[in-house]
Amino acid sequence: MREFISVEEARSIILEQVTPLPVERVSLAEALGRRLAEAVVSRDDIPPFPNAAMDGYAVRLADVQQVPATLRVVADVGAGQLPPASIPPGACIRIMTGAPVPAWAEAVVPVEWTEAGANGTVRILQAPAAGENIRPAGQDVRAGERFFEVGQRIIPPAVAMLATLGVAEVPVFRRPRVAIVATGDELIDAGQPLTPGHIRDSAGPGLAAQARWLGAEVVRPLRVPDDRAALEQAVEQALEADVLVFSGGVSVGLYDLVRQVLDGRGTQWLFWKIRQRPGKPMAFGLLEGKPVFGLPGNPVSSALCFDQYVAPALRRMQGQQEVLRPRFPAVLEAPTPKKAGLHFYTRGVARPGSDGRLLVRDTGPQGSNLYHSMVRANCLIHLPEALEEAPAGLEVEIEWLPWTLEP
Repeated sequence: MREFISVEEARSIILEQVTPLPVERVSLAEALGRRLAEAVVSRDDIPPFPNAAMDGYAVRLADVQQVPATLRVVADVGAGQLPPASIPPGACIRIMTGAPVPAWAEAVVPVEWTEAGANGTVRILQAPAAGENIRPAGQDVRAGERFFEVGQRIIPPAVAMLATLGVAEVPVFRRPRVAIVATGDELIDAGQPLTPGHIRDSAGPGLAAQARWLGAEVVRPLRVPDDRAALEQAVEQALEADVLVFSGGVSVGLYDLVRQVLDGRGTQWLFWKIRQRPGKPMAFGLLEGKPVFGLPGNPVSSALCFDQYVAPALRRMQGQQEVLRPRFPAVLEAPTPKKAGLHFYTRGVARPGSDGRLLVRDTGPQGSNLYHSMVRANCLIHLPEALEEAPAGLEVEIEWLPWTLEP
């Protein structure tokens, strides 16, 4: 087992142990937010036939070379109706937006370029160009075109396009099942009054919310006292999931009770402690081939470690190709605490400056028990371990916290 490793090493070890989950097919209505497990190739041209881009009149160019020209209207064609296969010279059809354009028609004259005539005629005031106001077949998508790739997230426009392509059942990666286990004799329910020596459990509900935010299914949120029998039962129940996440009980090292129980089940630990703040006492291993994350008990440390290490694993399990969020340059508005030798994840608030650059400052005290620092933040400020201090004016990298962006 490796100990006290870098942020990059920890993330690499974790991602080496996770692969996309099996494929399942869901209805189009259930596909939103999922990741495609197969590429989607269009079977058809979209649109499947030439159609009118505007309400107007389908004409031959020879009949409107000299304008104004008076033409006889021989049919009305709306969307979903078929036009006549042929018409006599000097005639036209009235056509609505989206209606099929017949093969003989060379342009559609908008209504705005016409005047109603007598006895079923129309007066064309302006000559169209060839093909004007006709949407050709395949203008959007060609038959045989590979339109969606494996791993693409199904966003609302993708739902509409999948429907257009005739995909009623969507191949997606199965959602990961995550077990969240919060440990500690001191934890009580959110609805209970505080009593001496107790705190309300925030890590359990918070981590479950983070997992659901990522599209995972939380199969067994548990709160367990510091009792061996209860912990052993919790581990047994948690093994129903694909991923096991423990909050608390790992910060004092090898002799901790949670570690003892997991060791007794044959957990293979791959690392212990990361050179970071907050969240240094984090452990990662495998139990029956399933990822096991031992997160610190302090709520900020727990939430941050989940965001930085568990979340990328869950993204990969759902078929996402790029599992890390992008970082952006920003300038510190004020000095913020930093210690060399540790990568600091400082909770920050970023805003655009007058010169177009991003400005960022921390949210105030950064203690790992101060959850307000997460709630008030819209980003994480990355201060690498080699950095000895972080004065005002320093250019840093930030990543936006996902829940601060409107869905």
